[in-house]
Amino acid sequence: MNKSWLCAAALIALFTSGCGLVETPNELMRAPSSDGDQKTINQAIMQYLPAGAQLTVPLNPDESSAVSLRDLDADGTPEAIAFYKTDKNDYEIGVLILTQIQGHWEKLTSFTSIGNRLDYVQFVDLTGDNIPEILIGLGGGDDLNRELSVYTLDQGRLQEQMKQAYSVLAVGDLDGDDQPELALILHDHNQFTSVMSLYGARDQQLAKLAEQSLEGNINGYEQALIGKASTDKNGLFIEAGLGAHSASTELWLWENGKLRNPFAKANDGMDLTFKPYSLFSEDINQDGIIEIGIHSQPPGTDELPMAFIPWISSYYQWDGHSGLSHVVDHYRNYSLGLDFKIPTKWAGKFSVSTEPEIDPQKVHFYYYEEDSKEKVLLLTLQAVPQQEWSKAEEKLKQQQQSYVLVKEAGKMVHVAIVPNQMPKLSPSVLQLVNSMLLTHDEIRQHYRPLHYSM
Repeated sequence: MNKSWLCAAALIALFTSGCGLVETPNELMRAPSSDGDQKTINQAIMQYLPAGAQLTVPLNPDESSAVSLRDLDADGTPEAIAFYKTDKNDYEIGVLILTQIQGHWEKLTSFTSIGNRLDYVQFVDLTGDNIPEILIGLGGGDDLNRELSVYTLDQGRLQEQMKQAYSVLAVGDLDGDDQPELALILHDHNQFTSVMSLYGARDQQLAKLAEQSLEGNINGYEQALIGKASTDKNGLFIEAGLGAHSASTELWLWENGKLRNPFAKANDGMDLTFKPYSLFSEDINQDGIIEIGIHSQPPGTDELPMAFIPWISSYYQWDGHSGLSHVVDHYRNYSLGLDFKIPTKWAGKFSVSTEPEIDPQKVHFYYYEEDSKEKVLLLTLQAVPQQEWSKAEEKLKQQQQSYVLVKEAGKMVHVAIVPNQMPKLSPSVLQLVNSMLLTHDEIRQHYRPLHYSM
């Protein structure tokens, strides 16, 4: 999800760039400080920013901000780092660093680099000397590779340690030594080659630890993430877009000073993580271990066009060998902005249907028996425009429907509707269906909004 350019001004007359949204630096800063500190920093930043400058928020990682407080030289006093653009050049990103001298903020240095978007900013010690490096990644467009520069602040001077092109990158502790590494994945669209380079600390210097060729005949790489692959092993998860309707996830481990892919020869060479669309790895169940997402097709949807299939997002953990272990299933509807965790008691006995051309605001969950094709409605999730909700709610009450409001705020109201009567069923099927019905509390526990809905 792209973050908008944000204008910086405490005095509106000072910046008139036409950004539309005017914010002060403290509203863009995530570092803890008192109100007095923020006011002082605001004034200092405004003093040293070029006329007409706009503070800009890095696209990655999610918690990035336009203004940061970091101790860049380990002297016990933080510096203020601000990122900005000017109205003079769309392809230039500026960096301003302020330092404190006798209680006053003074300009330490500033510089500009070529790029029209600030793709990545991180402050992390990559060399093991307890002094953070500044990682700044700049991009020129969605289909172009980016460029990462790594800087250190040494005796008041900013030194560039490395400059390297990349498609995606990840920072984290890959080898389990509590020291972060940097992984850069570069895909050459013209030569159809890809390489992953791993950098880390060696004698308190930033060094290349390993290099690994990756699949190059693909559309591109979309995300990289370093995190727990199991309780005792960290891993690098790389998301690849293979083609128009195909994607996969690679997992790389650091073992005995080398990179290893545990899935390389799994299942007679078949790609265990193949999926029709990208589905990024994440810690879906908040257990501290990263899960790999793979789409699964609900039963009874074989005749549907691919674009109309209500795919299930199934998540798996590495099993510690060469396979995957299933963890949980979710149904996600990005157009409606909803996520529903499939209840454990539904496993292997449910299906999903949507009617995108008839009623695109509803999703139906059914008990489904594969052999007999028998299905019974268990739950309907519906999105209703806020201005239409009162009328829709009155209709539900007139029909004596059992429903629970799971999302009230925003442009769309989300309501879950439980069927109020069952069709004629055999006693055994009726008993099974009744056991699968959800209480209102269970519905609330399994639902969550998608904040990046379309």
